[in-house]
Amino acid sequence: MSHKYWVAGMLPMAVFAHAETTTPSIDDTMVVTASRFEQSTQSLTAQVEIVTRQDIDLMQAKSLTDVFRRMTGIQVSQYGGRGQLATLMVRGANSDQVLVLIDGIRFTRAVKGTVDFSQLPLTFVERIEYVRGARASVYGSEAIGGVINIITRANNDTDRATRLTAGVGSRDYVEASGSSGFKVGEHGQLNVALGYESDDGYNVHPIQGLNDGDKHGFETKNGLIGYVSKLNQDWTVFANARAFENVYQYDGSWNTTYSYKESTVENYSFAGGVNYESELLSSQIQVSWQDQSDYDYEKKDGKGSTQPEDLEQLNLQWNNQYELSEVVTIGGGADYRKETFIVNASNSYYDRDNLAFYGVALADFENVFGEVGARIDDNEQFGTETTYNFGAGFRLTEELVLKMSYGTAFKAPNLYQLYSSIGNVKLKPESAKSAELSLNGVVQGIYWSVTGYNTKIDDLIEYDFNTYTYHNLDGESTLKGVELTAEFDTGFLSHQLSADFKDPKDEEGNLLPYRAKKSYKYNAIAYFDEFDVSLGYQYIGKRENSGTELSSYSLLDTSVNYFATENVTVNARVDNLLDKDYEMVIGYPAPERTFYVSMDYRF
Repeated sequence: MSHKYWVAGMLPMAVFAHAETTTPSIDDTMVVTASRFEQSTQSLTAQVEIVTRQDIDLMQAKSLTDVFRRMTGIQVSQYGGRGQLATLMVRGANSDQVLVLIDGIRFTRAVKGTVDFSQLPLTFVERIEYVRGARASVYGSEAIGGVINIITRANNDTDRATRLTAGVGSRDYVEASGSSGFKVGEHGQLNVALGYESDDGYNVHPIQGLNDGDKHGFETKNGLIGYVSKLNQDWTVFANARAFENVYQYDGSWNTTYSYKESTVENYSFAGGVNYESELLSSQIQVSWQDQSDYDYEKKDGKGSTQPEDLEQLNLQWNNQYELSEVVTIGGGADYRKETFIVNASNSYYDRDNLAFYGVALADFENVFGEVGARIDDNEQFGTETTYNFGAGFRLTEELVLKMSYGTAFKAPNLYQLYSSIGNVKLKPESAKSAELSLNGVVQGIYWSVTGYNTKIDDLIEYDFNTYTYHNLDGESTLKGVELTAEFDTGFLSHQLSADFKDPKDEEGNLLPYRAKKSYKYNAIAYFDEFDVSLGYQYIGKRENSGTELSSYSLLDTSVNYFATENVTVNARVDNLLDKDYEMVIGYPAPERTFYVSMDYRF
C-alpha cells in the first residue's frame, strides 16, 4: 500500500505486502466499516487499519490472534495455546465493548458476550477492517472501543484462483485447506473454502500432583460456500453459508478436585441479499441467520453426556448511500436484530429484539473533511438509546493532517451476563462518551501519527471474582491514552513501529484489571527476489490479574516465504523465537517456542 494512506488516517499494512504487488493510488483504497458504506480513506476522521489476505499469508498467521497481536492499540489475552479462550482489548476496552462483524453482520458470539477469537477460522478470511474509537452512532450496542469487520471470500466476484495449503508444526500440529472461485453462467461466481487444523497442545493450566501429563489440544473443521450474480448493470444478488466445528480440551480442576474438560462449538451461518448501485445511489438489503451451540463436558464422558447452550441471532439490514454532490454524501438505513439464548439443561429460553434507525453525512472539501451521524436503538429490554458522533479533519499542508472526533456509545448487558448461572438480572447498560485528537504527517520519508483519546464509561460491567457474578462498577471509569505510530523504509527493509500508553482507571482511581499501561510493537519485512522475511516484536507491560501483578513480557516471531516456482510457495514460521516463559492470564503459561512449515500451491 502507498505510504500516503497513513496521512489520510490509516496505519498502513505496507510492511505486510509482497514487493511485487502493484501499489494502488490513494483513491483506490476504500473501506466500508467506518460509515457502513464505501468511503475513501482520504475522508476518514477515524483511525483505521486494513489487513488483506496477502498480509495474512506474508506473516504466516495461524489464527486471528496472530494478526491482532501486530496491530496498534490491541492487547490479546489467551488462556494458553491454540484453540484456548482468546480475548482482546482495544484502547483498554473489554472484548465485549469491541463490536465484531463478519461480512458486516455482528458475530453470534456477541449474544453471549466476549468473542473468542481463537474459535474463528482464518481459512476463509479475505480482509480485516479495524476502526478504533466509538462507532455506536452507526452500529449500536458494543461499539465503544472500536469495530472489527472480518470480511470473508463469500461475496468475492472477481478472484477465481485456486489455492491448496498443507502444513505441519510443533505439538503434532497439522493444517490442510483449499479455496477456489468458479464462474457460473455468464454473470455468476461460486466461491468455496474448506479447512482443517489440529494441535495436540500442552498442559495450559498445570497443577502439580493433580493434572500432571495432561494435554489440552484443539481441532477445527470449517467450510464456506458463497454465490454472487450480477443480474444487470445495477443489480447484484448474493447468498452464502458458513460453518465450523471446534473441539478443544481445558483444565476444569477446582482446589483438589481433578477435572479434564472438553468443549465443542458448532457454528452455522446463512446470509443472502441484494445490492443496487447506480451512479448516485447505492442500496443493500441483507438478511442473516446464525446459530451456535456450545457443549461443555468431562472428556471421558463425551459430548453426548451434556446438553448445549444455544445462541441464535436473526439480522435484517437495509443500508443506503446517496451522493448529493461531488463533496457531500449521505447515508442511512435500518437494523433489526433478534437475539436468543437457550439453556437446554434447564429448559430456559431468553430472547429480545432491537430495532434501530441511523443516518450519516460525509463531506470532503479541498482542505477540510468531516462526518456527522446519529442512531436510535429501541431495545425490547432496556428501552431507547440515542447515540451520535461528529468528526472533522484539516489538511494543514500537503504533509500534515489534523483530525478530531467526539461520539457517544452504549453497551446493553448481553443475555449471558443477565441470565446464565453467573448472571445478574439487575445489570444496567453501560453508557460512554469518547473524544479523540490525532495528528498525521510525513518528515523525510518517515510517516508518523500521534493520537490521543479519552473515553468515559458509566456503569462499566465487570466480572466479580469474589461474588462469582457480573456487576456494574459504581461511577465513571476512564480509558485514556496516547498512540504513536511510525513507518519508514531503509533499502530492502520496511519498518513499522507503534507505542501505546494508556491509563485505564475506575471511579476511585484504581487500575482496571488485565490492561497493560504501556505496550510497544515493531514489525519489519525484508524483501528479496525469491523470498520475503517477516519479523514481529511486541512488548506488553505489567497487568493486574485477580489481585496479582503479571510480569511484563517481550515476544519475537518470524516467518519466511520462499517463492519456489510461479505456483508453489514454501513457508516457515517460528513463534516465541527466544523461547520466553510468560503468562497472559495468571496460572496459564503461554506456548514455548513453536515451529511451523507449510506449502501453498496456486493455479
